[in-house]
Amino acid sequence: MKIGITGGNGVLGSIILKKLKKKKYTVIIFNSDIQKLLKVKKWVRKNNFDAIFHLAAIVPVKACNENPLLASSVNIGGVFNILDSLVGLEKKPWFFYASTSHVYKIKNKPLLETDPIFPKTFYGYTKWIGEKIIKNFSEMHNLPYCCGRIFSFYDKSQPKDFLFSSVKEKIKKLSGKKSINVINAHSIIDIQKAEDVVRIILSLFEKKIQGTVNIGTGKGTSIKNFVKKISKKKIRVFTNTKKKL
Repeated sequence: MKIGITGGNGVLGSIILKKLKKKKYTVIIFNSDIQKLLKVKKWVRKNNFDAIFHLAAIVPVKACNENPLLASSVNIGGVFNILDSLVGLEKKPWFFYASTSHVYKIKNKPLLETDPIFPKTFYGYTKWIGEKIIKNFSEMHNLPYCCGRIFSFYDKSQPKDFLFSSVKEKIKKLSGKKSINVINAHSIIDIQKAEDVVRIILSLFEKKIQGTVNIGTGKGTSIKNFVKKISKKKIRVFTNTKKKL
């Protein structure tokens, strides 16, 4: 079985690559610019994939807000380029699209796949548009696909603009102090290890699940409690907001 991965150098992509190679699959990473249609088309048509994991995206919310045109070109245009490359192929690969929980309207209870869509970030909006493009393409070209709406995750390899890495850096710099400041520490998140996210994604792949699937724990925790959990020191967490009653 031949499998293609975009975003293979990212956190999830690198773990998926490692797991698939252990299972002796032939894995080919797309190492060019996802915005370049001809490059994408050559990669897709040359390899005749059995499955494609599309993970390439601009993810940090701040980065998407600062450059919405680039975020749109990569996150939306990248989806279009892969799908356009599949047109006319006799064999369609199982297609996994890494979406996000950011597509949902915020609520205080666990989110379900049937809950209202109301992207809370521009990043979420680009991912939602990607979902709509894939669904429409599938109806026209009979593409087996799975949109995985991934909730928060953490890994030691994440850049410092992600929660886990930024907090670990703050904890590392603690000297005599036993307190750190974390923005919006009372906010509730659904967060798990990147390894657990990959385990779910690969389970979806093995069963060739189709449709939209939430990839999370279904349980919420405050950022404050998460910070205390990952700290090996007993610390106090200060923040810029008050706890909601």
